[in-house]
Amino acid sequence: METWHYLIRKANQAFKCGDWLEAEQRYLTAIARINALYTEDSNNEQILMAWLASYHNLSELYGKLGKTDAQLSHIMQPYHQLKNRLITQSDDESIYAAILHGLTLSCKELYLYQQSHLQHSGVIDRKYLTQTVH
Repeated sequence: METWHYLIRKANQAFKCGDWLEAEQRYLTAIARINALYTEDSNNEQILMAWLASYHNLSELYGKLGKTDAQLSHIMQPYHQLKNRLITQSDDESIYAAILHGLTLSCKELYLYQQSHLQHSGVIDRKYLTQTVH
């Protein structure tokens, strides 16, 4: 059986080569494997970060394919799961910092998604997205 490490590595290679279907299948298989591991050991930081990276990588792939609903879904799903976990997690447990880090990464992905879609929609003038120094 292929490990999730191997699947993600192969998915990333397929992504770089533009083999979108292969990348999607590998990411989806990796997510399924990681979900099973995450269910068994939800306090393992490495598994948590691999789970998050797989969702975000798949989100980026869907963005390349123009599948904006799927792209947003693969940003929001881990965001909501991490947010809900943070609410119920004791702040003295070692996984707490990893959950906060994961939420930060998910917020960054969401920000980049929103920024990209606002710029392409023409709804907001680009000059208002840049910081003004006084």
